[in-house]
Amino acid sequence: MVIPPKYKITSQILELISKIDANLIYLSSLSLPAGISNKIQRTSLLKSSLYSARIEGNPLLPEQINFSDDEKVEKKEVLNLLKALEFIKKNIRVSSAISSKILFAMHSIIMTGLPDQTDNYRQESGAIFNTAGVAVYITPSPVKIPQLIKQLLNYCNLREEKFPLVKAFIAHLIFEKIHPFLDGNGRVGRLLIYAILKSKQKINSSFIPFEEYLDKHKEEYYFHLDNGLSKPNDYLIFMLEAYLAQTNEVKLVIEEELKKDKTIFLPPRQEEIYNIIKDHNVISFDEIKRRFLKVPSRTLSYDLKKLINKKLVIKIGETKGTYYKIAVFVP
Repeated sequence: MVIPPKYKITSQILELISKIDANLIYLSSLSLPAGISNKIQRTSLLKSSLYSARIEGNPLLPEQINFSDDEKVEKKEVLNLLKALEFIKKNIRVSSAISSKILFAMHSIIMTGLPDQTDNYRQESGAIFNTAGVAVYITPSPVKIPQLIKQLLNYCNLREEKFPLVKAFIAHLIFEKIHPFLDGNGRVGRLLIYAILKSKQKINSSFIPFEEYLDKHKEEYYFHLDNGLSKPNDYLIFMLEAYLAQTNEVKLVIEEELKKDKTIFLPPRQEEIYNIIKDHNVISFDEIKRRFLKVPSRTLSYDLKKLINKKLVIKIGETKGTYYKIAVFVP
């Protein structure tokens, strides 16, 4: 395996990078209300995690994510990916080196509490199969993995490539071809993209959940991964198109939020409480409490007081006979 494969920065690649950069500059220049900014970031992180899991066969849909039964494997996979993204956010700095320690940490987080959890590279030979169950790629021998990972990390940390997106996508391709772990390679490989972009200061206030595009174009994604070493330019163009499509999507979402004449922007838990009350004509404190079993009653009372102070919720009655209803209808 040649690391990296020989690719060429063509005019088409440059045009795609230019369009992506223009979108990212635009998104970074927006002075958004804190409510919109937090909502977009929260939604983008959740989409990134959910769709990365869906690419690997997780059946969950966005409307099914409430995490009330987060012990289920499907939801645990998504929660673990959210934690891994937070790990990248907190631990990768500009000019940080991408190390094997980082790879193992990301893998450990995404596999927490799941089958095949391990703290080592795979110790057996394997293959990558297509949806028909046919082996389309024989993975490198386990004895070669440490050296191949070393070459990959050397490429990740070199300064020669001036386009961070190109480096991140090529690194993802190489990682998937090495296939160093028994399970979780796809998820870790996509997290590696974010780690590299974070280290190159490509991710700032704009988080792009490009996994949504990959999930919707899964066959193309796997096709270009399968042929990426022999046709790296075709692979790069597909990945750049995916990233561009999602930057356009984030722009549309933000513009729609800004168009709303009346929008309530609240901290996440208060927003959830508000929506619960909105779904009922009248609801008791005990009924609200049952939706937040891990949140102390004192904290929920504080949140409700904030909603009342903002004239969004009306309190009816006192003590055990307390009920709540929406004060105004906000479309």
